Amino acid sequence: MEKWQLIQRQNLPLEAKVNLTQRRIQEWVDHWGIDNVYVSFSGGKDSTVLLNICRKMYPEIKAAFCDTGLEYPEIRDFVKTFDNVDWIKPTMSFRQVILKYGYPIVSKEYADYIGRIQRNPASETIRAKVIDGICKNGKLTKFKLPKKWHYLIDSGIPIGADCCQVMKKSPLKRYEKKNGLHPIIGITAAESQRRTQNYLKDGCNAFNLKSPQSRPLSIWTEQDILKYIRRNNLPIAACYGEVVETDRQINLFGYTETELSTTKCKRTGCVFCGFGCHMEDSPNRFQRLKQTHPQLWTYCMKPIEQGGLGMKEVLTAYGVKYE
Repeated sequence: MEKWQLIQRQNLPLEAKVNLTQRRIQEWVDHWGIDNVYVSFSGGKDSTVLLNICRKMYPEIKAAFCDTGLEYPEIRDFVKTFDNVDWIKPTMSFRQVILKYGYPIVSKEYADYIGRIQRNPASETIRAKVIDGICKNGKLTKFKLPKKWHYLIDSGIPIGADCCQVMKKSPLKRYEKKNGLHPIIGITAAESQRRTQNYLKDGCNAFNLKSPQSRPLSIWTEQDILKYIRRNNLPIAACYGEVVETDRQINLFGYTETELSTTKCKRTGCVFCGFGCHMEDSPNRFQRLKQTHPQLWTYCMKPIEQGGLGMKEVLTAYGVKYE
């Protein structure tokens, strides 16, 4: 699929996107059978929309929630209001993960590159691959670490990108293998470049993957999610607040539309995650956490040797405000 085709679909009316999403879900269920699929339910607004659409079509469809311990308390409380949801847990806590694999900061790709060098400081090959890139016929064939992040390699802060794999992906894979299930996941292509490329390569229903998965919301945008919630009066976790109109206008193809937003959190995800926080306006996620969940913030900032997560030192080195 070409990029222009995705852009075209992202600009379809919401009603058309709902219809396409329903068709992809039906294709997935028809292929595997209703007893062999499940909805990966994080409690976030995207997966709440997905579960709502799925259960309008198939009221008996199973869902699963990975209780990582990294969610806002309101998310866990919200998930408890749904029936037929299996709760699964990782084998390690986030504190154990960062002690073993390093802190998730900057981005998954860059954290992985930095971690490779830190774990193999004597390997000139790895350092060359990460810092200088691999050139073939004069062209860069491997994405390299930007110079502005080189200082983190020797900062004394262990950095890595393994937390998502350990805390979420592995528990879900074990759950799927044990029960013979194939996931329906509420992710969108607009969330990241990686997800855009995955959609262009595999489409919504990735039957061809080693671990097949359905991503029927791929063509949706953030505004589509909020619009669906508002139009259907759909309950969402309390940490989001309410979906309201802002005073800004969005320019679409041939017309403008009032932008929607949540009154509290814009995204939830993992509370202590540092990926991308350097790009956030103030107040960033950690500044907001201090206001909304001071006990979680204190645990997050407390030094490792005192039983906390040690994020104050990490964010200081990372150049991110936390007060």
